[in-house]
Amino acid sequence: MASCEFVDTCAFFKEEFRDNPHTKEFLCSTYCEGHFTTCARYKIAVSEGMSKVPRDLLPDTLKTAKCFSGI
Repeated sequence: MASCEFVDTCAFFKEEFRDNPHTKEFLCSTYCEGHFTTCARYKIAVSEGMSKVPRDLLPDTLKTAKCFSGI
């Protein structure tokens, strides 16, 4: 299975879940190493660049991602 090209640079998983490794592991296995093309963070990073991804955007928040152009 392919992994997200942003897995090493996604600040969300590096910063937001330092104290909750189980949640981080679940989300990473679901989005980073699984269905990354459904991740809101991935969609914005691809269309607008990783610097445009809101730091606290959850991977399953597609409604917010749709506010960005190109999505």
